[in-house]
Amino acid sequence: MFKKILIANRGEIACRIARTCQRLGINAATVHSDADQGALHVREVGESIHIGAAPASESYLNIEAVIAAAMDAGADAVHPGYGFLSENPVFAEAVTAAGISFIGPTPAVLRQFGDKAAAKAAAVAAGVAVVPGSGEASEDPDAILAELRGMTLPVLLKAVGGGGGKGMRVVTNIDAAAADIEAAMREGRNSFADGRLLVEEFLPDARHVEVQILGDGQGKVLHLLERECSLQRRHQKVIEEAPALNLPPALRAQLLDSAVALGRAVDYLGLGTVEFIVKDERAFFLEVNPRLQVEHPVTEMITGLDLIELQILATAGHGIALAQDDITASGHAIEARIYAEDPAQNFMPSTGNIDQLSLPHDGLRIDTGIAAGMAITPYYDPMVAKLIAHGKDRATALTKLVTGLDQFSISGVGDNSTFLRVLLRCAEIQIGAGDTGLIDRRLDELVAEATPKGVRIATAAAIWLGQTRRHGGADIWQGDGWQTGWRLSDGTAAMTVAPILRARIGDDVFDISFGPRDGDGALLIGVGGEGCRMRVEALDDAAFMVTTDGRSRTVRAWQGKDWITLDDGGGNFTARLMPYLDSARQAASAAFGGSVEAPLMGQVLAVQAKVGDTVDKGEVLVVLESMKMEIRVTAPGNGAVTAIHCQVGGNVERGAVIVELDLAP
Repeated sequence: MFKKILIANRGEIACRIARTCQRLGINAATVHSDADQGALHVREVGESIHIGAAPASESYLNIEAVIAAAMDAGADAVHPGYGFLSENPVFAEAVTAAGISFIGPTPAVLRQFGDKAAAKAAAVAAGVAVVPGSGEASEDPDAILAELRGMTLPVLLKAVGGGGGKGMRVVTNIDAAAADIEAAMREGRNSFADGRLLVEEFLPDARHVEVQILGDGQGKVLHLLERECSLQRRHQKVIEEAPALNLPPALRAQLLDSAVALGRAVDYLGLGTVEFIVKDERAFFLEVNPRLQVEHPVTEMITGLDLIELQILATAGHGIALAQDDITASGHAIEARIYAEDPAQNFMPSTGNIDQLSLPHDGLRIDTGIAAGMAITPYYDPMVAKLIAHGKDRATALTKLVTGLDQFSISGVGDNSTFLRVLLRCAEIQIGAGDTGLIDRRLDELVAEATPKGVRIATAAAIWLGQTRRHGGADIWQGDGWQTGWRLSDGTAAMTVAPILRARIGDDVFDISFGPRDGDGALLIGVGGEGCRMRVEALDDAAFMVTTDGRSRTVRAWQGKDWITLDDGGGNFTARLMPYLDSARQAASAAFGGSVEAPLMGQVLAVQAKVGDTVDKGEVLVVLESMKMEIRVTAPGNGAVTAIHCQVGGNVERGAVIVELDLAP
């Protein structure tokens, strides 16, 4: 058995691997970048070695630095986790060359399955059905465009080294195909150092089902059942469950047998996941992820197995003690990935310091690498936590998970927990009829339902204004402390002449007015023309008793200079607030000035405009990358480019002016 394992990763998966090491009596060490010096995985593991600057290319993707860290730690094995270097055959070779064991497949298998074209060929050789499309990958944009012209749209472009939604584009319009090809190639080169693309038939509204396999490297390969991963946004999973739903027995057997056959064909070692697209009760090979998966907990919950323990034992030469018949499912498990992102802004990542984090209880498994006081940075994936619920059946697990999402709250960054709760309450999800296109089809409806309305916004505004004024020496719940220049007499039913506050939640803007107190001391508060009577009593720094039209409830809130996060039992949300006149002036300045700001901190991938260009509203000006996501910054209106304040390869701060326009009147 290994004596010491270096965990070449960060965040929740580093913490998760360390827990298994501790249980097995194996010493563990981890690594960290400049941005992660105080990270949870550094605190929990205890021994961590600095490997470089914040950008992943200078730290977690730096092979020499990670190998040096393993040597310094005295590790006899390296666990790569997922992402970063986990599927890099050059890294696996370097680890082995240093006399250290690599906990994963052999470099040859990593190389084969890391290339989607080679993986597809291996599947065909093993008798596994594949998605129709090109058999050869190409980096010639003209050749790819010519191939597209002979195919029925839509089609899918896939970078051969892609994963996690990177390097993928769905081509729906041949006139825009050249731009899609360019974008997919750019992502492939930037993320995987390989711009080659495969072209495949696009199967919309299909299901994504994957099979977990385990091999000993000597031909013994078992399946650890399957997972349903159909609920995705931007080709990335957000909800996973096991077992998969509503699979006919023959189709399930085909999936399991195909995965095992492919693993045996390459003498697979360790854990791997064979992914399939299921459409009209037909299954097509998608890819192999030759590593531990983010969603492995749902398999652990239904099988009672520690997958990381099995992975370590197999790699250490202890083989696989289990037989296929030993692996059975008990109950149902569902996982929700909570990200710091804004669903209303196309799931744009949200960066910032975490002021408060409240994780649920009631029997859920929580895997996280984040704690209050830490920061979500633009350098890495914005995952906050994974919530995993297990129950005797799917309905029980689903109820537990939704309850857990109700209990979750975070302030300082935006998050998708309310969106996930709304999603899980959809009729299609309740009956297990989700597919890969569901979120896109229902996005506007889901976002609208997840956006707080009326009384909830009034509550947030009242608490924010009340606490702000109280800290400034005034109290809006006493006398005339709520007034900000508009004078009304007690007893009148009128609102303020103009709104006092403006709240922004995603793209939605709400103007908030305050009216007089009634005999019980409740204020009249208006949001978007609708009013309610409300009184707020502070119970402590973060708890408030809110009485609305005679009904009382307790809410929790955390706030800063211009924001508040409210948790009222209906899910938490964050609103940005400022005095109405200041907001109006800012909006007018932006409208007439034509300054285009970076929506978040990131690196400039492309500058598509130049000074003197005439641009139309919505035209792409600059492409940024942040948290493994491409962000297209577009023109807010028609006009001419007068200045550009960024360059390819440079970094920009959130809110920095990157392009200036002379907008047409």
